[in-house]
Amino acid sequence: MLGWDDPRPLSLVVSPERARKLAGKPGLSTLGQALMNFPVSYVHTSGTGAMTDGTDGPGASAGEVWTDALVEGELLTCLGEVTWSQLQDNRGRKGPREILAFRVRVNGEDFSSALFGAARSHQPFITVGAKLMLSGKLKLFREEWQLRNPSYITLHPGPGPDGRPLEGEAYEAAFGAFGPLETIVEVAGGMRAAQEILSVPWLPTYPRRTGTTGAEVMAVTAHVLDAMGRPADMLPAPSDATGAPRWPAVQGRALVDFATALHDIHRPPEETSGLGSEVPAQDARTRLKFNEALALQLVMALRRADTTARHGRAVVAIEDESRYSTLVRALPYELTEAQQAALDTIGQAMGTESPMSMLLQGDVGSGKTIVALLSMLRVVDSGAQCAFLAPTEVLAAQHYRTLTGLLAGTGVTVSLLTGSQPVSERRDTLLDVISGTTDIVVGTHAVIQDAVEFYDLGMVVVDEQHRFGVRQRDKLREESPVERTPHLLVMTATPIPRTVAMTMFGDLSMCTLDTSPAGRGVVHTHVVPMWKRSWVERLFAVIREQVADGHRVFVVVPKIEGFGGVDDVADRLEAGPLQGLRIGRLHGRMTDKAEVMDELASGAFDVLVSTTVVEVGVDIPDATVMVIMDAENFGVSQLHQLRGRVGRGTAESLCFLTTTVNPEAEETTPVAAASYRRLEAVAATTDGFALAELDLRTRTEGDVLGEHQSGARDRRARLLDLAEDGETVAEARRYAEDLVAYDEPLARTLAADFTEGDQEYIERS
Repeated sequence: MLGWDDPRPLSLVVSPERARKLAGKPGLSTLGQALMNFPVSYVHTSGTGAMTDGTDGPGASAGEVWTDALVEGELLTCLGEVTWSQLQDNRGRKGPREILAFRVRVNGEDFSSALFGAARSHQPFITVGAKLMLSGKLKLFREEWQLRNPSYITLHPGPGPDGRPLEGEAYEAAFGAFGPLETIVEVAGGMRAAQEILSVPWLPTYPRRTGTTGAEVMAVTAHVLDAMGRPADMLPAPSDATGAPRWPAVQGRALVDFATALHDIHRPPEETSGLGSEVPAQDARTRLKFNEALALQLVMALRRADTTARHGRAVVAIEDESRYSTLVRALPYELTEAQQAALDTIGQAMGTESPMSMLLQGDVGSGKTIVALLSMLRVVDSGAQCAFLAPTEVLAAQHYRTLTGLLAGTGVTVSLLTGSQPVSERRDTLLDVISGTTDIVVGTHAVIQDAVEFYDLGMVVVDEQHRFGVRQRDKLREESPVERTPHLLVMTATPIPRTVAMTMFGDLSMCTLDTSPAGRGVVHTHVVPMWKRSWVERLFAVIREQVADGHRVFVVVPKIEGFGGVDDVADRLEAGPLQGLRIGRLHGRMTDKAEVMDELASGAFDVLVSTTVVEVGVDIPDATVMVIMDAENFGVSQLHQLRGRVGRGTAESLCFLTTTVNPEAEETTPVAAASYRRLEAVAATTDGFALAELDLRTRTEGDVLGEHQSGARDRRARLLDLAEDGETVAEARRYAEDLVAYDEPLARTLAADFTEGDQEYIERS
């Protein structure tokens, strides 16, 4: 983490045999890997709580309906208080002659349990009031959870046979430990050592790792902490004399040093104060979150520094006879205030010899394309070329037609370059590009291939940036001479929350279009439960009504093949509720995607059944209905993007989110019910920025920051939560900027293990 690791093998603190086992599927082979395996929750040893062997929940907070997350057959490790205990005669039945039946209370929920082997020997320790650490498989019997024949360790014994607490050799001799919990005694080095490990105020719950248990990880980590010592802090100590960066602080509280944070997150102190929270180890978690945020921010700060070191072409001032002014006068509409403000911001950024790096974000239909075109005309008027990159051939062809139409009569030449072009056409385009005959090249990834050489590239526009990796979007800039680095404008129709923008696009300045052009039709969104027949019948009736009025319809499905795929749905619609309508089909494997879209736009089709290949940029003003089948399978932002394909003309439009989920059905899982609520949230607003925040809150930090990439076990961000840690991210950004200015070699060292491939993976997440 951030330049720190402890590569010493685990065999220094555990037996070689156990070290080999942990290095296998669990993937814990070094002290550093063990320490970076952070707990997901804690249970105070004076109370009770679940310590599941593997899931990220349930947490230890009393009052939560955490039992909803339990799964029959899985292993549960927990702290429980015995509320009832009885030695029962089992003669005449299968099994041992005696069993010890008891009940334990965990987080306010009662579990029944029983011990079958040597039941009488356990009776003195399973007494009312005893606090136990238990581990056993879950079974649901008559709507009550059971722990079947669990292993246990006594944390706080109840009264012994004579009414007094057990102690000394009597306690150690009868200390219950077998099954999974026997591991903690074995790793600890005996009962007394295990008792010492478990005598801390808070016991941590670790994430699941195949091949080990939470108890084993807890015991091994205790040994690692003893061997760790105090690692030096990787951040320079603040000093007014040297001008080192001001020590980081969050919510006015200075962050603890790294060694303290690394220790306390595994062994929280009794005091839980920290940033006003009662969460254990909050100070430690905040520091470690900061380290994760800083690693990302250092990459961004260094990228900004690298860009600053380059030189670009300053655009010329706008003149009345310029092609920029000519196009503005010819537009059939007035630019919105937001568009004009964006153009002013971009023009100012391109007015110097420092290459612009700008992210233009705007909701669907906010008018980004005309802003990009006018920005490119500033560069063309300055005597240079522009490249306009689109993620798909469908979108590239559409942009080419749009730009060609708008620029008719201006003298600006536009070329299209895609991978599927005929060889002769592609050769002619490449010659136009290298000779300078072409002013603007519109294309897909084909534009950034080695065979493409520009005469004088002055600007690169990347549309729908999330479809491009970092290396791809920067390739044209990096291949340009240092003294002629092109300006960069990256566009997205997916509104980005502030913390995500700072984290993922911290190397870019931000420009936002927060209004839409006047005259656009309103889009009304409805959730359609497919288990309500009358709703489904009305849905298809609406489609027929809209087609009869001359409009087009999109039907988006989640896959290409099989039941619910493009061909299956199209066949069923043709033979059933939409019989007689002209139905087209489109998916990513087709080679004639642009032709299919042209046919839809021209009216050759009434309905297009498609995958999400139509998600971005497709602009057909006559399309007024979007039907998204099995909408619960799509994310919030994707649903909003798909909805943006309608309402692009003046007519009011409709978006139908169909779902088979019935939130009121008994068999509906909590996850499925949550997906239904997500659809309702999308239907309730067309504000893409509000939905972006919702999307962020409903994802995990692993989803956003990249969880398991290319077989790697470790996550780039184990603790950082972009939905909650905005202040931490902002402070990391400030500190990264200061550190790069103070000691750039140190900054590069700390960010050395964070590659462009990592950043590319994260952005795509």
